Amino acid sequence: MIMNYSQINLEKSVGWKILNLLKIKDAFYIPRWFMITEKEDINEDIYTDYMNIVWTEYYICRSSMSNEDSMKLSYAGLFESIEWRISEKLLHNDILDVFQSVENDFLDEYEIKITWKVLEKRKMNVLIQEFIIWEVSWVYFSNFNNGRLIEYIKWCNQFLVDGVVKANKLFLSKNYTIIEHKKNIQYKYIWENLDIYIYEKENNSLTLEWEGLLISELSRLQTFYDFEIDVEWTISKWKLYILQVRPITAL
Repeated sequence: MIMNYSQINLEKSVGWKILNLLKIKDAFYIPRWFMITEKEDINEDIYTDYMNIVWTEYYICRSSMSNEDSMKLSYAGLFESIEWRISEKLLHNDILDVFQSVENDFLDEYEIKITWKVLEKRKMNVLIQEFIIWEVSWVYFSNFNNGRLIEYIKWCNQFLVDGVVKANKLFLSKNYTIIEHKKNIQYKYIWENLDIYIYEKENNSLTLEWEGLLISELSRLQTFYDFEIDVEWTISKWKLYILQVRPITAL
């Protein structure tokens, strides 16, 4: 089956990656998406129309297995995730690759480590999402050293993943007051020709206005969940998008 907002139900079989986002779809900006729940539904003629839902310049194709991003199991890094796709012609193979990644030799080992057993049912779904072009982005942890932590960088967080830059860090108390703002000014040269309206070039950091707005919105986000959250977010075209929300299983 192919699902979008109007068709999906709240069964756990569709995976917590999308269920956690559906909790906030009327309160926050989230990427547009559709989901393929059965490998047999991979038919280019069927899902071409659905691409109009998510299509901008790029898309993301990623897993949303039944137990993924649940309270106990994250499966982080164990499944295929394909980003920055610019051609719809690649979608068919991308979907197949994500479905195939459930055949992973490390899954049994991971599940035994966390739950002391191999889970009997693994229901893989494939999530196709609109790719939001970053202006400022990265992560938020609602529980970090008895406080909270926001990490962010200007524009592309792939530089962070690749180790080219280090993130700015906002250390917060539990009541969301700023304890320390650690700015990595030594990487300023990378952004000298990149002008972003919500960024102070001299300080290599968010403006005070957007800093306060980000903290306020992440505080509001926590009220939708009864567990501590690990959030991927981005600011694009004056909007804060929540890209992913999952329980904190380890720090």
